[in-house]
Amino acid sequence: MKKINSLLNCRSPFKRCRWKFNDRLIMIFTFIFSISLYYTIFIFQSNSFELHSSNVIISLTSTPERFHYELSFAIHSLLSQTQLPKQIRIYLSSTPVIQIRLEEEDYGPTIKFLPIIKEFQSKSQAIMICDDDQYYHPYALATLNKYSTKYENSIIGFRGWRVREDLIWGVEGKYEIGYHVIEFQYLSEVYRVGVLTANYGYLIRSSFFDFHIYQDFNQVSGDIRHVDDIWLNGQASKLNIPRYVIPSCCSHIEVTRTHVLEQYFDRNQMNRLSANNHALQWFINNWEKDLWYRFQGENGPKYRSWQMMIYREWINFILKLKFIFYFGII
Repeated sequence: MKKINSLLNCRSPFKRCRWKFNDRLIMIFTFIFSISLYYTIFIFQSNSFELHSSNVIISLTSTPERFHYELSFAIHSLLSQTQLPKQIRIYLSSTPVIQIRLEEEDYGPTIKFLPIIKEFQSKSQAIMICDDDQYYHPYALATLNKYSTKYENSIIGFRGWRVREDLIWGVEGKYEIGYHVIEFQYLSEVYRVGVLTANYGYLIRSSFFDFHIYQDFNQVSGDIRHVDDIWLNGQASKLNIPRYVIPSCCSHIEVTRTHVLEQYFDRNQMNRLSANNHALQWFINNWEKDLWYRFQGENGPKYRSWQMMIYREWINFILKLKFIFYFGII
């Protein structure tokens, strides 16, 4: 009888009702779970849908140390895109073992873009530049293509940072790094940066660059030749080509086991920090003055709402679950 009375009392709009609150909570949870379940099924079945090809050539470099592990994951993810590339190219320095797009000159990490830019320089070929130690999320290429149509004369990417006015690379402290390094899964709108990074991928057009990108390259020291992100973005800044980090659905999955560039610096008694600083200073007259990095997030990007962040984290979880389902725990 008491239970019936309590249920009847729930109908009063002037009284709090625990039963009514819990009922609404269950309904909200059921709705969210249903949407999530639907999206989960969509994610897991995305590879079985009819795929569309693009006109984008994907270009990356690799080393023999990464052939058996990282590179295979990267290639699998690029072949699992909802929008397939026209072609995937792997550029390698000349070795006696591998014969895939061998180059006579050792461009270091810049071999991922210098030869292909030169080949298509008279055309406006779209090229996705990326690294060989990431498992790229299935909408990466489609998202880059989408934003490249909105920002036709710009370079579009998933991760980047603004250059400091003192031309020193990096910042200290986890909060300051959070302001400084801009990653796509946290953004609510596009954000202009000084340097885009190839590890998350970016889209360029071969027509953006002229012969100076090669002529200048032959004049710099070995340490600058091995910091490819700063080199390409510095050249873009000379030519007034904007660079943007764009928002996207979900994170890539890092599959790095070998740290090839760091090993190179160690063998040649070089330092990554000083190499980045030297490269930044090489373009001292070219960086956009109105884009200097300001500390404590003064000119930081606009981030997603906490509700959207929860949703994005859920999608990341589903994609990682899919990855584990296919390959196991890395």
